[in-house]
Amino acid sequence: MPPLRIGLLGCGQIARAVHLPVLRVLPNVRLAAIADANDAALAAAAELVPHAARFADFHALIGSGDLDAVVICLPPHLHAPSAIAAFEAGLHVYLEKPLAPSAADGARVLDAWRRAGTIGMIGFNFRFHPQAERIRQRVRAGEIGTVLGIRSVFSILPHQIPEWKRTRALGGGVLLDLASHHVDLVHHLLGDPVVRAYASVRSLQAECDHAALQLELASGASMQAFVSLGTVDEHRLELLGTSGKLVMDRTELTRPEHVAATLRGARVRRVRRALEALEPARLLRSPGAEPSFATALGVFAAAAAGGPFAGPDLIDGARCLAVVEAAERAASTGTAVVPAWTEPATGPSTNQPAAR
Repeated sequence: MPPLRIGLLGCGQIARAVHLPVLRVLPNVRLAAIADANDAALAAAAELVPHAARFADFHALIGSGDLDAVVICLPPHLHAPSAIAAFEAGLHVYLEKPLAPSAADGARVLDAWRRAGTIGMIGFNFRFHPQAERIRQRVRAGEIGTVLGIRSVFSILPHQIPEWKRTRALGGGVLLDLASHHVDLVHHLLGDPVVRAYASVRSLQAECDHAALQLELASGASMQAFVSLGTVDEHRLELLGTSGKLVMDRTELTRPEHVAATLRGARVRRVRRALEALEPARLLRSPGAEPSFATALGVFAAAAAGGPFAGPDLIDGARCLAVVEAAERAASTGTAVVPAWTEPATGPSTNQPAAR
């Protein structure tokens, strides 16, 4: 079987640090082309993949006719036009979140996807983190009983925020950037959609760079989340149930923590914490290591090559975008808002690659 020919749209810092290194070593994949309007970014990416064709415009890359799929890492205000162009060219698309800056733009992407009949995957890579996969299994097995509440925090260290992240009009803000990951994770782990959202936001270094959310799920469970683009580095998600708690923590844990809602469970937790403080894997690992990116891109490549595909797809992206927009309206009005999203009876999530 010939290798899957992939084009990378967007060669910014994250793309060069994550997507490009993964794509150039994936089996049976050839990173055939790269595109970026920024000359310096394009040149830096070309040093890593000198064999790839270079384009200063994503339209030119898509129209080159020598590709099977694209990975889109452009600023969010370019997500809709680039994804639509790729689908209209019959390509498979891996689109980094968010789906689009607005639900209206997102609907246009969904329409193009349905017409194309190709794979459309959204970049919710944390679904593929080993801790998240294990937690999902345990929740579905009933290990913590009925889920009552979720607590989460996702924050990153203070840094120079890129210009496109500074304004909501270009797709910036912490709700689209970080909160969207946890909104999707909760739906993935529980299969429990958000039915009401409330939020408060602060704008210190950029528009909406810190936010607190209160989400109500269809089951009656509630979620409290804090997200920030400039404080300590933390990424933690806790699911509290009637018979215990499960914890995902990318910065502190190497495996999910399970705490039984019993006196013995509390004691075991204290002993485990003391012993794990000296665990070599926790002491020596790189704080920036994140295995889920490679897994997610591998899933996309396998599906685009003809394998099965179970998501996350663009419907997952649209669902999450509706929650983010509801939270933004809630922050501006001071009242809880119902997300403007209706689960489709059927959708294109089972799309299989069109014959090429």
